[in-house]
Formats: sequence, C-alpha cells, structure tokens
Amino acid sequence: MISNHPQFLDAIREKKLIRIAFYSLPDGGTVDRECAPLDYGPEPGGKDALNRYWIWDPADTAGSNPLGLLPDQIVSVHVLGQDFDPGKLPVGARPWCVPRDWRTTPEVVHQPGIAASAKQ
Repeated sequence: MISNHPQFLDAIREKKLIRIAFYSLPDGGTVDRECAPLDYGPEPGGKDALNRYWIWDPADTAGSNPLGLLPDQIVSVHVLGQDFDPGKLPVGARPWCVPRDWRTTPEVVHQPGIAASAKQ
C-alpha cells in the first residue's frame, strides 16, 4: 500500500480529483497527472489477485482507462480540492471494492430469471 492509502480511499468516496505521479511503461518514465480515483482492489477477472490503485487518466497516454497501478509504480498522490462527476466517466459496469455512494442515474440490470433491479 502507498503511505497515504486512507486519503486515496477518502478521495474515492468524496469524489475528489487527485494529482498522482507514477511510473508509466508506455511513456517510458514517471508522469504526473490529475486523475479521478476509482477503486482499490484486484483487476476484475484478472489473472492475479494483486490489489491495484484504479484511476481514470484523462491524458490517456499511459494505457487504456481505467488504469490499474501497483503500489510500487506510484511515486506520490495528493488529494485536490476539486470534485469530479463519476457519472461522466465512461467506465462501464464494474464491481467496486471500495464502498461508495456515487449516486448517478440508475442503470437497469436485467438478469435471466430475476426481476429487473436498479443498480446505483
């Protein structure tokens, strides 16, 4: 875990942007970005169970969004005072590991044999 792990989790719950410096293989070095923190946990359907710091990088040069960063890739994280709107991030449906109350437009989920339910 990174040293300010609790602040990263708070930024998710409070919908606050972060400034994060991390090592990016595609960029060939350390990059400094203003990003939206999304989650902390393993990759959904991934091959390993390693926990990652999931962010949305609007620059989109370090790989496809959302980016899952291992703790040793992260140089620093600072929570900014700016809010972000999770409803405007095209992350699609994913199971979140970190509990949050991101009230967005409910997505209706249809599952065979089960009545439709609103997912928030």
